[in-house]
Amino acid sequence: MKFLAILFTAAVVVDVLVSTAITDRELWSKFKQKYGRDYRNLKEEQLRYSIFQSNLRIIDQHNEKYAKGETSYSMGVTKFTDMTPAEFRATLNYNVTINPRQSTIRDRTVRDTLPETVNWVEKGVVTEVKNQESCGACWAFSTTGAVEGAYALKTGNLVSLSEQNLMDCSVGNAGCSGGNMQFAYDYIKEYGIESEEDYKYEANGNECHFDPEKSVTKISKYETVSMGEEWSLEYAAATVGPISVAIDATGLQHYISGIFDDPSCSGIMLNHGVLVVGYGTDDGKEYWLVKNSWGADWGEEGYVRMTRNDYNQCGIATSATYPIV
Repeated sequence: MKFLAILFTAAVVVDVLVSTAITDRELWSKFKQKYGRDYRNLKEEQLRYSIFQSNLRIIDQHNEKYAKGETSYSMGVTKFTDMTPAEFRATLNYNVTINPRQSTIRDRTVRDTLPETVNWVEKGVVTEVKNQESCGACWAFSTTGAVEGAYALKTGNLVSLSEQNLMDCSVGNAGCSGGNMQFAYDYIKEYGIESEEDYKYEANGNECHFDPEKSVTKISKYETVSMGEEWSLEYAAATVGPISVAIDATGLQHYISGIFDDPSCSGIMLNHGVLVVGYGTDDGKEYWLVKNSWGADWGEEGYVRMTRNDYNQCGIATSATYPIV
């Protein structure tokens, strides 16, 4: 993908280099226009602008370190830059369920046989980057991504599946208010899932109107990667296909590009469902290639690279699963 070769486009440079060359007010105006912000009243706008300015200073300080080579990723203005850290965390609605089942893979030496780089996007089994908008349904997007990949690998047909179907119908999940991939898998195993085209995304919960005649596929079961073991996740990502994972996404509020690496990122306080679609190495630093659901205008064209084999940082291997179609 282009973003793996070219990290800075002109647009990204404008976002990243939040300097005195462009005023806070100018950045604020561009931000509101780009993300369609229309605040309720002047008081609300003043509050959001104050938060925006505080975040610009955080971004500046971080990017000074990035320019010195002290960190491996850059920050910039994103759709979340008018939020406090607490408000951003509140948008992350993965409900933690640690499944005690373990992978049947026990031999760590299997890593010796794996390719150095894997990219399922390039192999044509990953759909376009989607956007969950202001709805906390990351769990549904992570689930559909994994099933889309498994179905494409089995049939040769890549179909965008319906997150709304899971939001409206899967028992144990709460639509935009949160959920987890395991309950979504259980639903697909029993009933199936419609395509995105037939059951369109609405970014809010509604009554279930699933039509079994339009179901694209069911799954027979799902498997769990050995909890916390990145070598097991690496094996699954190389040999199975895209893998559904949950992470601590707290530090991604201002992420723009590069390999996200934050030692303070929790390995157990998981709050966001995403999709591992490969792995690789950039300038000697190992990374996971992760598809997010915040739109293609976030991160590296909708993706984030996260540090790999680094003590299960952000819990990327804590709750990793994949379906069998």
